[in-house]
This record gives sequence, structure tokens and C-alpha cells, in this order.
Amino acid sequence: MTRKKVKFSHTKWLLPLWILLIGSIVLYMIAHAVQQNDSRHIRTLAELNAVTYGDNMIADLNAGINITDTLEQLLISTDGRIDKFDIIADRMMADYVRSIQVAPGGIVTDIYPAEGNEAGKIDLIHDKYRGETVNYSIANDVLIIHGPFELEQGGHVLSIRNPVFLQDEKGTPYFWGMTMVIIKVPDIFQHSADALTNFGYQYRLSKTISPLTDEYTVVDQSEETLMDPVSYDFTLGGCSWKLEVMPTGGWKNGTLLQLIVLCGIAVILLLVVLTISILFVDEQRKKVPQTLSDGFYDRSLKS
Repeated sequence: MTRKKVKFSHTKWLLPLWILLIGSIVLYMIAHAVQQNDSRHIRTLAELNAVTYGDNMIADLNAGINITDTLEQLLISTDGRIDKFDIIADRMMADYVRSIQVAPGGIVTDIYPAEGNEAGKIDLIHDKYRGETVNYSIANDVLIIHGPFELEQGGHVLSIRNPVFLQDEKGTPYFWGMTMVIIKVPDIFQHSADALTNFGYQYRLSKTISPLTDEYTVVDQSEETLMDPVSYDFTLGGCSWKLEVMPTGGWKNGTLLQLIVLCGIAVILLLVVLTISILFVDEQRKKVPQTLSDGFYDRSLKS
């Protein structure tokens, strides 16, 4: 007698494929959500660091501004005289300062140190490159951080020019001249830039050369190109500044994403293998009663 062959249902064997497909979709959604949330967290942290180190750079630049303010107060207290300028300037020198200058009537007469800076004794008001900005500073009585400029001997500097107004016998303000500090960049904020780099960030610091232009010029930047950086904008010395920051490794936490994907794939494969095993065991279980029944039927016929 011909035995009946058990017909296996092919439909249920699609279950592992469904588990693989649905698991992959769920894994993608989880990985995408985690990535988006992690990117937002990284970006928020970068924004906070941009503000923190931007404020540090403002403090660094204010140290240079304070030198011009100190000279201004000295001029006010002495009715426009500075005795022993070299001694006073020497005590205010710092590693980031290239020179300290005074310009009565807008003409630079004293520079410390004098050696190597002889070419700096110029008429600022009528100078071809500086005159427009200097006259703006005087007309608006505003301190200006002009630059950056590249020196012929190498390096870049910013010029801090502070217009000084005194009062005549009638109490009427009049323009006395300017107190000036030439500062080296990025030396003046080098420790802030180094801290950003050591903390795992790339950066770019830009500013408008003067209040008379909206075009930004790079003051200092790290080696790598920035991609979609966060920025901190501030105004100082009559100019607009922008500090742009991004993580060195980019905005994605690759390690976390890889861990989630690998764990997800492992779980999905485990479920697929487990499902196939259960289906296989179920098929074997169905075969056992049929085999026993056929054997019993054959023995009955023989007897």
C-alpha cells in the first residue's frame, strides 16, 4: 500500500524572511533615531564649547585693549603728556604684543620696541590703507581692532587703535591722538585655540577687517576643512567676529552607531535561526506520529 507523503506548508517557511525583513526595518529606525539624537547632543555640546572658548578669546583680546585704555588714562591724568614712554610700555609688554604706540594728532611718534618698527611712524589719518578706518574711529569715538595684516617679515597682526579725547580749558572735548597696540595672531588667543583642539574640535576664527566692510577674513583656523560647523558670533573693537567649531571626527558617533548595528544584526540573525529551528522541530514532530501509524498498519496486515 502506498504511503501518503506529508505535504509541508511552504507558507510558514516564509516566516524567517519576514522576521529578517521586519527586524531590518526596526533596526534601521532605531539606528536612525539614535543617530539623530546623538548628533543633536554632539551639536549642542559643540555650541556650548563655541560660546565658552569664544568668550575666552574675547577675554584674551580685551587684555590687549586694556593696554590702550591704560595709556589713555595716563594721558588724561597728565593732560596729554607721556614721560618715560619706553619704561611704561616695557612694563606693559606681553608675549603676544608686537609693539605699543602713541600717535598724537594721528601721527605715530613713539613705538616700543623701536627696533624693527621704524616703518610704523606714519600719518595714520592720511595713510592710504588705514586712513578711512582711522577717521571713522575718530568721528565715532570708537576703539577699532583693525586687521588682520600680514607682515613683510612674516606672521599676522591685529592693530588695536583707541582714539583719545581730552578737554580744553573750557571743558570742550578735542581729539588728542591715538593709543595703539599691535598684537600677534594667533598668539594672543593661542591657549584658547589649543584647548579647542585638545578637546577634539576643529575651528575657524574670522572677523571683518574693519567696521566699514561686511566681508569676513580668516584670522586663524585649524588644518581640516569644516563641514556644517556651529558658530558663535560676537562684536568687539567695532568689528564682527565669528568662531566656527565642529568635532574632529564629524557630527556622527561612529562607534555608537556601529555597536547598535552589530548588536541589532546579531539579534535578528539569532531570531531567524531560532525560528527556523522551531519550524524544523515542528515538522519533525509531525512526521513521527505518521511513521508510527504506518508501521502499526503494516504489522496488522502481516498478521
